[in-house]
Amino acid sequence: MKTITSNFLSRNIIFSIAIFTLISCSTQPEEGMETINILELEQSDISISEIADDIEYIPLANDTLLAYIMKVVYSEGEYFVKDNKSKFLRFNEKGELLNQIGSQGRGPGEYRYLSDFEIDPETRDIYVSGGKLNQIMIYSPDGKFKSSINITAKYTSAFGISGNNFVLFYMDGAQHNKENLEILDMDGNLIKSYPNKYEFERGRAVVGFTGECLMYSLENKLHFKEIFSDTIFYLDGYEIIPKMILNSGDSRFTPEVRSQIIKELSSSPGGGSSDAMMRSVIQNNLFETQNFLFYSYGYDKQTRMMIYNRSTGKGVEIEGKTGIKNDLDGGPYIQLKMKKDDNTIFSWIDAYELKAWVSTEDFKNSTPKFP
Repeated sequence: MKTITSNFLSRNIIFSIAIFTLISCSTQPEEGMETINILELEQSDISISEIADDIEYIPLANDTLLAYIMKVVYSEGEYFVKDNKSKFLRFNEKGELLNQIGSQGRGPGEYRYLSDFEIDPETRDIYVSGGKLNQIMIYSPDGKFKSSINITAKYTSAFGISGNNFVLFYMDGAQHNKENLEILDMDGNLIKSYPNKYEFERGRAVVGFTGECLMYSLENKLHFKEIFSDTIFYLDGYEIIPKMILNSGDSRFTPEVRSQIIKELSSSPGGGSSDAMMRSVIQNNLFETQNFLFYSYGYDKQTRMMIYNRSTGKGVEIEGKTGIKNDLDGGPYIQLKMKKDDNTIFSWIDAYELKAWVSTEDFKNSTPKFP
């Protein structure tokens, strides 16, 4: 039984949401891969109790240095949290601050900015990208710099860990990238590279997207989906295996559409909008639990999220910015952010937003299942 209180002393609060695990075979077509026609799904408002049975609140103490949270990774009872200002902190399971991971600067062992990080599940070494040009920096859990690994001079837009190797993804499709996916060992030695299938003309305007390549792990296999591809793949050793198709039909984001967007923005002094961008499905986020697939994307000036139950073969589309109604304890609407493990999802909220929600009529008139 939970009671929402507005007396949190922290600035940020993490939600840990236990997702239903219905163990059954997913619905598969008689021939070919499982395909979801995402723009044909029913648009519906759903409640969190339809996919989850528990919410845990973790107030992050002493976190006034954190700005907007971008990523949270849970490792052996601890939370590693990165914000959009490259602040990188480690908390215990109660949300108490343990230490900072590295520090910003230009000196030895310091990073200028932090674009992404991964944690080795065996050694708990922390790998940071973006800290130094053409390097991956390695830190211990207590925040001390250990060493760095030299990598290619290409811009790394996403990376993950598959077994005992790095998987690096480079800026998707630009003509100068003849290979845009590489597997390296933990010393930075190239094992295998994969050809760039989606070349486009970069033009004068620099147009980048947060979802150039979305990576996540499920059942110890690294999954990924490129922004131009309609297919989710996973790595089995060094072999790339197709898993599922997210079909957006004529609204699929293609290299040709991207080139058109670049032309439209280049011809608009001081910036502007792009009709081609509005007509395309552009991915933002993707993650999966044992039973559900969550896919966030922009389309027609809206942020949307698909929630797909692989056991039943049914999915819905919700308004992404609003999120899901919290009918478990009457808390604020929840925007699902990323997975904690194969059965749990993270979200987070500013404590001031939670305090404001508690004073609303919606909260006062709510009838939570577990007040």
